[in-house]
Amino acid sequence: MNYAVGGLLVLTFVALWYVFGLFVGRLRLSRRLALNRSRLGVGEDGHSFVDDYRAGLSSQNFDISINIEDGDSRPGLDSDEVRHIMKSQGVTFDKARLIRQQQLMKHNGIDPSTGLSLDPKAVTFGR
Repeated sequence: MNYAVGGLLVLTFVALWYVFGLFVGRLRLSRRLALNRSRLGVGEDGHSFVDDYRAGLSSQNFDISINIEDGDSRPGLDSDEVRHIMKSQGVTFDKARLIRQQQLMKHNGIDPSTGLSLDPKAVTFGR
């Protein structure tokens, strides 16, 4: 009988230890998520979608108000770079975004006009 009570106590202790471990894991996760939420929508240049929207960096083709309303967790735009392209080349917001994307593609070895790799070793299967 004493073995049964001792076994039950050990089993209860193990179960409580397991539940405590789950609780601590969830607590750590919730703290991490709270930290990420505090940075919600903030891009590498420190601008949020709200800041970008207020600065006029939105268009009919790229409406970031939807991102704001949905609480989008992605970083905001690289607005400093987009503004620089707009100012230096005298283009619209949409055109500046296109130029920036094409520059990034070219920098990463992708042909901006086709979207295909510029690597001579790349194999593609066309039509």
